[in-house]
Amino acid sequence: MLAGVITSLAMLVTIGLWVYSSRKKAVSQGEDFHYSQIIGQYGIESSVIGIILLWLVPWGIIIILPVLILLSVLSPAGRETWKEFTKIRIYFVCSLLVVVLAGGFIPASEPISPEEWGEPLLKENPNAPLYPSGNQYTWVMLPSSGGLDVEIVQSLNLRIPYQFSTLGSASSALYLADLFNLEQSRLKQAIELLDAEIPLSLDSEEMLLEKVVTGSKHSYIDSASGDERSLNIGLFELKSLTLSANPSGFKVGEVLCVASDSWGGEVDILVILRPIGHPGLGQDRFAESLVSQWSR
Repeated sequence: MLAGVITSLAMLVTIGLWVYSSRKKAVSQGEDFHYSQIIGQYGIESSVIGIILLWLVPWGIIIILPVLILLSVLSPAGRETWKEFTKIRIYFVCSLLVVVLAGGFIPASEPISPEEWGEPLLKENPNAPLYPSGNQYTWVMLPSSGGLDVEIVQSLNLRIPYQFSTLGSASSALYLADLFNLEQSRLKQAIELLDAEIPLSLDSEEMLLEKVVTGSKHSYIDSASGDERSLNIGLFELKSLTLSANPSGFKVGEVLCVASDSWGGEVDILVILRPIGHPGLGQDRFAESLVSQWSR
């Protein structure tokens, strides 16, 4: 949550600097000054309201900015104000957008690490994108009896700089990750770990994620407490493009993504990679036990 507070304060400071510099210029020219002269009537007030709405509205700036612009041009007076202040308003909005997006570089919190899983095998991922900021822990869950019921489990905490609200943060993160194919780069490490544990030869560079379910909810029940929690999930088939002549690829496993809503511009995500032949793909497709331990 701290990152969201820092970004919000930085945006307010940016607005304050605009007011200060405009007032200083007016005073130096011997002119009267009112902050409405900067970007037009209600412009500063609307910007402050927009910052507050980042903590309330799902999808944050992606929804708020178009709505505020639309409202400002609906009335004839608003359209006239846009004609007068078009250039300075664009500069003003861009300065606030830069602050919002820069918040994505603030270091992410530590991922969720259940005690039952022990110490993570890895605490970094060299294949992860530089932006937005994120932290990742990785475990290799090996079966006691051998076989294909190995699981590669990743717990992540990722920045989502476009919103600070807890409402819809998980679903929006999963949707945007799927839209921009952000899962692929982080999944490379998991595929390489899985390749070392199963007889199939997997080329991490020649993999395809095919969506089965994205952005849906699934109810998980904690076996210890009986508590029920509804979490956003994304389910994908993992296909190899080198193990088959079929251009759509050969299914070698499934990837389950589970996301939990958080305040302040971050989201917790659990990724579970299981190979084809894993008994859980038929009996426990949504990894009830692992997710319940992670989401407590």
